Amino acid sequence: MPGTPTSPARPGDGAGDGWEWDVDQEWLDAESLRTLAAEDAAMVGGPDDDGIPVPVFFDDDAFADEELLAMRGPVSGWDVVLLSSIDPGTLSVEGRLAYARRVEAVKALAAAMDARATVALAGVDGSDSMTDRHATMEVALVRRVGEGVAASAIATARALHVEFPKFRAALAAGEVSEWHCRVLVSETSHVTDPDTIAALQDRLLPKAKRKTPTEFRRDVRTAVADLDAEREADRVARARANRYVSCRQLPDGMGYLGIVLDWPTISAMHQVVDARGRALQAVRGGAKAVREGDDDALADACRADAFAASILGTVGEDGSVVFDPADIPVSLTLVMDLETLRGEANRHALLDGEAIPAGIAREYAGVATTWRRAVTDPVTGHLQDYGREQYLPDKLRDYVLARDHCRGPGCTTRSPKRLQMDHAIPFPDGETSAGNCGGCCNRHHPLKTAGYLDIHDSSTDGSATFLTAWGQKISIPPRPFLHDPADWAPPRTPATSEPVEPPPPGPPTAPGGDVHPPWRDPDASPF
Repeated sequence: MPGTPTSPARPGDGAGDGWEWDVDQEWLDAESLRTLAAEDAAMVGGPDDDGIPVPVFFDDDAFADEELLAMRGPVSGWDVVLLSSIDPGTLSVEGRLAYARRVEAVKALAAAMDARATVALAGVDGSDSMTDRHATMEVALVRRVGEGVAASAIATARALHVEFPKFRAALAAGEVSEWHCRVLVSETSHVTDPDTIAALQDRLLPKAKRKTPTEFRRDVRTAVADLDAEREADRVARARANRYVSCRQLPDGMGYLGIVLDWPTISAMHQVVDARGRALQAVRGGAKAVREGDDDALADACRADAFAASILGTVGEDGSVVFDPADIPVSLTLVMDLETLRGEANRHALLDGEAIPAGIAREYAGVATTWRRAVTDPVTGHLQDYGREQYLPDKLRDYVLARDHCRGPGCTTRSPKRLQMDHAIPFPDGETSAGNCGGCCNRHHPLKTAGYLDIHDSSTDGSATFLTAWGQKISIPPRPFLHDPADWAPPRTPATSEPVEPPPPGPPTAPGGDVHPPWRDPDASPF
């Protein structure tokens, strides 16, 4: 063999502090390729379970698996071949650790390749906001992720190629992880001086190689404070100008409210909320009540209720706070079917677009004072009519936005404040109708207006086909307004006991050649 160990001991025996190998990397790559070919040949003609091939693991003829892992040099694509040929369950504890380390190195190499591909698609210049927004959308579609995730990936890839090339090389070598690079880029995004960026790279790279991403984040912040001290005042002023309040829905009818302010103010606010929460907990019986099963007496629940009372309650002369949630005027959109409202069924409902259990929905419905009739197709679940709310006119915009939300590929924007009416065929050539109009968020609508998106085959049920400037074609199906009928349709049983021939492969096809889901079969009952 081209390479030989410098010690007669075997690495699998655990001898090793002074262990060294002198191995020809080309020979190892050739052995990996030979193993892959043998594995492929065995899987083609090997045993299978229900038609699914069972992986077959091979041992190298000359070396044990643990020896091969120990002999590997810098990480490369051939490590995927080697790792796939080894069953980690057959290794010793030391061997499994070596296997796991190699997997992490391969993941880092793949992340470096992904960054290279991302830059090839999006480029390194993001100065043109509209072009950059379009590139973000295209990358999101390719990677099948949201545009926020795609934007973060683009920013990281650009920084690794332009500002931190040493980190990119370390990532490709498996010396740092993708998470280290994400931390580096996010924590230095406000640093603009090239000399400072170079100094940060040289100082932080050794730390990234030996610390976890969480530990590394503290090192990055410390380094920025040291090396970019002259711009500290500007950073603080910019951060203070960007203070904000955020609100989002959570599962099970809950929600989240957060505020970003300077730390002294946040700390003072928390101390007040904590003190009022402790007082409320004492009123509710404290730890004894918790032991008896009263969840309202939990410390976190009391702090949350005290915080809500501080904002929405009435403060008395003695400092006490009176708060009754039922007295708070709030407008919510609750969507549920009539059977669930009556208690005859327990299908989920929608609270401002978020699914909630039937029982909670009925509680909210019990205090509702205004109703709107929404008519859906019983077979497809598509919205057919968005009725008139009390004292409000019926508008095409209300109907279309309720039917579609945003029709952009992969977009989940629901808030009417962020939605705009879009004509698939621009006005005045295209009519203002439910078939030609659809909802688009304030991110995708400008892209369509600028020519980066085009919409074809817009239909009254909300379906459409999106064509991007890079040639990606995405079909947007109509979205069930409340329930997907397929989730509630009982399994069909044959009318007779005679054998039923299996359907031909592929989805059923209408006479005109249009593919439709099984529940669109006119002979089938949806419930």
